[in-house]
This record gives sequence, structure tokens and C-alpha cells, in this order.
Amino acid sequence: PVNLSATWNDELAQEVGEAMGNEAQSYDIDAVYAPSLNLHRSPLGGRNFEYYSEDPLIAGKIGAAYTKGVQSTGTVAVMKHFAGNEQETNRANYGLYVWTTEQSLRELYLKPFKLAVKEGGANGAMSAFNRIGPIWAGGNKALLTDVLRTEWGFEGFVITDAGIAGQGDHFNALQAVEAGND
Repeated sequence: PVNLSATWNDELAQEVGEAMGNEAQSYDIDAVYAPSLNLHRSPLGGRNFEYYSEDPLIAGKIGAAYTKGVQSTGTVAVMKHFAGNEQETNRANYGLYVWTTEQSLRELYLKPFKLAVKEGGANGAMSAFNRIGPIWAGGNKALLTDVLRTEWGFEGFVITDAGIAGQGDHFNALQAVEAGND
């Protein structure tokens, strides 16, 4: 993803997504857990290898093109990790707290996801392990229902990352369902 975004080539990103979608179809796989749309916030980020860029516009444009390519094959693109998953350490067991302003959240951390929905037509989303403020991202109604579904018009499904049981004490299945996590 890092190399792909460095090309600034939307058409190539769509071709790569189409190749991934075709490969998934050849194995009777209905959905792929991609694109990963979080940002490079630190050179020590544990998932930087699967994220596109430190820039939300580049990450969003390349991610949207990739999404279009995957979904052109009938495979669902499940964008992840929605949202604020900028650090690997302590993200699951303790529910890393991510504190930011609404402006920063929208202009930086949500922008790639918005572009994947609005321009790429993403039909799947994977919620993140971390918290946004005090609320777990996977059980955050403001994030999953108010922004993703209502404001952006997302009509796909939302799943949790990996699972709920045994991952962290802050995960709550009822909270997730009530927040719009499928």
C-alpha cells in the first residue's frame, strides 16, 4: 500500500484492487479485509506496512480506487480499521484511548474512510479496537451510525476487528449492536 500510494496513480490502484477481487473470487471468497485506511502517524506505527500514507487525501483517493477495483469483481471491500487505529501497542487489551478534536477527526482520521464510501462505494467496514475518547470505536454510535451511515450514506455492513470475546474488557456486544455494528 505504501508503494502504491507513492505512485499517486488512481488507475493503477483500481487495477490492483481488481486483481485482488479476482483472486478472492477464484477462491470463493466473498469479502477482503481491505483497504486499510488509517494514517502513518509515527514511524513506529505497528501497521504502517498496510496503510497507504500519512496524508488523508492520498490515502483516501488510493483507497477509494482500490475499493472500486475490488468491488467491480463482486467481492466486498471491507475498509478498516474504523477509526483512529494509529497505534498497535495496547490497542486491544486495554482499549487505547485516542483523544482528538472533532475537526482533526474529520479532516485527518475520517477523511480516507469518507472517500472510500463516497467515491469508492465501500460495502463493508471493520471497526477498530481503540476508543475514540472514552467510547470503544466498535460501540460508538456517533461514529458508526451518525457519521458512517447517516451522514455519509453507507449502506453496507460493519464488523468488529477479530472478535469481541477474549480481546479486551472494554468490548461490549450489546453496545456494538446498539451503535450500528452488525
